[in-house]
Amino acid sequence: MNEQLTQAVEDRHAVLSIATKPRDTIRYVLTHKKLSYFIIVGIIGMFASNLISFVGSDFTGEYTLGDIVYSTLLSSLLLYFLSTALSAGVLTISAKAFGGIGKFKEMFRMISVTMIPYIWILPIILFWMQFAPQSFFNITYIETSLSDLILQFVCGTFIIIASLWTYVITVVGISEVHRISTWKAFFASFIVIIVLVVSAGYFLF
Repeated sequence: MNEQLTQAVEDRHAVLSIATKPRDTIRYVLTHKKLSYFIIVGIIGMFASNLISFVGSDFTGEYTLGDIVYSTLLSSLLLYFLSTALSAGVLTISAKAFGGIGKFKEMFRMISVTMIPYIWILPIILFWMQFAPQSFFNITYIETSLSDLILQFVCGTFIIIASLWTYVITVVGISEVHRISTWKAFFASFIVIIVLVVSAGYFLF
C-alpha cells in the first residue's frame, strides 16, 4: 500500500500532485517528509499570502518595492510559526470534538502543506507587483487604464482560485489526519476561521 502511494505521488512532485491528489499527497508527505520540508513550504506560502494582502493598498513611494518584499519576507517568518501553531492547536481540539484522533504535530505539518496553492501564484504576484504596480497598489497619482483593470481581473482570479483550493486542502487534510468524514472536517474548520478572525481583529484594532 505504502509503495503504491509513494509511486503515485512521486510521479509528480508533491507541490504539483496536491492539485489533483490532495489526500494521497498529504498522506505521503506526512509519512515521508522531514519537518524542515514543511517549514520551508509554509514560510514560502505565508510570504506569498502576505504579499497578496498588499493588493489595493496605498502606495506613496515612501518605501521601495524591494523594501516591501524584504520586510514581508521577514515578517512571514514570525507569522508562519504563530499562525500555524495557533491553527494547529485549535484544529486539534475542534476536530476531536467531532471524534478526531489527530495530534498537534501532524496538524502543524498539514497546515503548512495547505499553503502550497499560494506558492503556485507567487511568481504571478511578484511579476504583477514589479511590472504593473499601478494596478497592484492604489497609486492616486497614476490613472488606471483598461489594461490595468484586465490585469487586476486575471490576477485576482488566480488569487481566488488559490485561496479556495487552500481551503479545500485544509478540509481534506483535517479529514485525513483526524480520520473523520469530510463534512465533520468542514465544520471543524469553521472554529479555526472564527478564532483567527477574532485574533486578527484584536491585534489590529
